[in-house]
Amino acid sequence: MTTTTLKNEIRRLAHKSVHEALEAEMARIRGMLLPLVSKKEQREIEKLYKKPSHRAERSIRTRF
Repeated sequence: MTTTTLKNEIRRLAHKSVHEALEAEMARIRGMLLPLVSKKEQREIEKLYKKPSHRAERSIRTRF
């Protein structure tokens, strides 16, 4: 009984570690894919659209 519990705990910890590693790597890749904006362009964007409302949120779901 304890070996089954131990195996399940190891499996859970491995799953969690892989999930965290993939999440960090995907965040890095998404950051690389974002277009670069010059300071002048950023000022123009902020002038046109004001500041964000912070109400909208985006979540990403991934299935393996």
